[in-house]
Amino acid sequence: MGDRANILVKEDEKNSGVYLYSHWNGTNLPRTLQRALSKKWQWDDAQYLSRIIFDCMTEHCHGEEGGYGITSGVWDGEGRIVKVKVTEQEVSIGSKTWTFDEFIKIPEVDFESIWNN
Repeated sequence: MGDRANILVKEDEKNSGVYLYSHWNGTNLPRTLQRALSKKWQWDDAQYLSRIIFDCMTEHCHGEEGGYGITSGVWDGEGRIVKVKVTEQEVSIGSKTWTFDEFIKIPEVDFESIWNN
């Protein structure tokens, strides 16, 4: 069981990126990403932006053994991946793509239905 999903942060198309994995909180990852991007910190730096996003993902469980992970390839939750393209400053979920500015302004929306399209 679980609520698995990933955020893939890629600097550009040449870069394979890093996967930020959530075992129990996947449904909320788009909202978590909105919170991270809303800070408008390091939008042009994949290294720092990845850490900022992961900090938001794990803010209530720092120091715990499980629940979140970082990897170079998707291992679990492969059907639900939020893609962050740093150079283009774009977020993609399923077939939908937004600029960072557009994404942080999305009001309450059913991201689960977007994931499934």
